[in-house]
Amino acid sequence: MQAKYNSTLDMLDDDGETTLSLRSQALTIAPRPESKNSGYPTTSPTWRPVALILLTLCLLLLIGLGVLGLEFFQIIQLSNTQKDILTQKEEKLGNFSRQLHSLQTQNRKLTDTLQHLAKKLCRELYNKTGEHRCSPCPKKWKWHKDNCYCFFKESNTWQGCEHFCTAENSTLLKIETQDVLEFVMPHSYSQFFYSYWTGLSRNGTGNPWLWMDGSLHSSNLFDIVVDLSSLRSWDCVTILNGRAFSKDCMELRRCACQRMAAMVMPEWLE
Repeated sequence: MQAKYNSTLDMLDDDGETTLSLRSQALTIAPRPESKNSGYPTTSPTWRPVALILLTLCLLLLIGLGVLGLEFFQIIQLSNTQKDILTQKEEKLGNFSRQLHSLQTQNRKLTDTLQHLAKKLCRELYNKTGEHRCSPCPKKWKWHKDNCYCFFKESNTWQGCEHFCTAENSTLLKIETQDVLEFVMPHSYSQFFYSYWTGLSRNGTGNPWLWMDGSLHSSNLFDIVVDLSSLRSWDCVTILNGRAFSKDCMELRRCACQRMAAMVMPEWLE
């Protein structure tokens, strides 16, 4: 075949055509080695595991984000549920508080009504006999309105009677209304002239008469008999035979005390 190819070339030369030495070209044709700088990256077998690892990591990241999103959604739902439950509990608590307040108000009204009835019934029993176990006052004390009164036989100075009444959880007698005046004055009558110290006094001649709580004495309620001829200090008031007298505070007189009456217990009416 090589001889035939050469002969053909010779024939082309004989005809006057352009001579082309194909032999030399054919001889020089050989496989060209691939150029390392041909412009295309050289593929390496190590990229596949790396890509697989990255893909796996991305997949795990997506799964993690999905799990976190699901948990976050569940937390929001749980939070909303707890808020609803808390709101319901607050509403129930508010309703309970209002009901409790209403019941307490009703209970106070019932207690006041029961106390009023018990006090009224006890007073009727007390007025009939002059003494009854339902009395809200200690034994030997006189019950009048909302106070208890006692006219002790012990004698003392005005200040001594003040301390004595304090020891009895009471104060010296205070006459501030016509009703109290009419109640206490009958107890001041004595055939032996035993007068009783009251809580009325003054800080020297010319100063106003004051009760122990600092309130002023009303001269319209009762007059105080003052011995102007005496040089002694008559700065404390006693009551005797329905009248009030100024006396020397160091004189010995009996003690008249008063205290608030306790509540009447319904069970005491039995």
